[in-house]
Amino acid sequence: MASDEDYMAFLNKANQDPSEGVNPASAQAQGKPVFRTRQEGVEVPALLDRLAKHGDAFYMSDADEPFEAVALAWDEDGKGLPDEEEFAELIGHWDPKNAEVEILDPVDWDSSGMYGEVIDAVREAGQGNDVRVYRVARGGFRAEYWVVTTEGTGKGAKLVGMKALAVES
Repeated sequence: MASDEDYMAFLNKANQDPSEGVNPASAQAQGKPVFRTRQEGVEVPALLDRLAKHGDAFYMSDADEPFEAVALAWDEDGKGLPDEEEFAELIGHWDPKNAEVEILDPVDWDSSGMYGEVIDAVREAGQGNDVRVYRVARGGFRAEYWVVTTEGTGKGAKLVGMKALAVES
């Protein structure tokens, strides 16, 4: 008969995050894909940078991961936000045509109002432009939520926002 300590050790090991203690650079070096959140030469809006660095904004799931700032070059060519495949290409998905990307309305995604600060900051960074949430499946119970908008127009535009990992069991 197993003791309570043995059972707790088993539960702790079973619930341990397999990526715990692995930074994105080393994860990428080990062949584990990491989606691109920033591009060299693309400035993160100060408001989003502060929100990410302050560390208050977390996505509440089984992992309670912090939101991080997003800033990617996006030639929006007058169409605003990208579709699912374009978004997958922007973040460097390994198979954009078959990526499991779902577009959500921020109001539906945050029906309880928990992420109002994040949505408002993204909207302000985009100077009132449309805000969209992209859910990108990561396999198993993991998904990333990207709350983004456009900043600027045409070839000089950027896709800016915040993203967080969710573990949904």
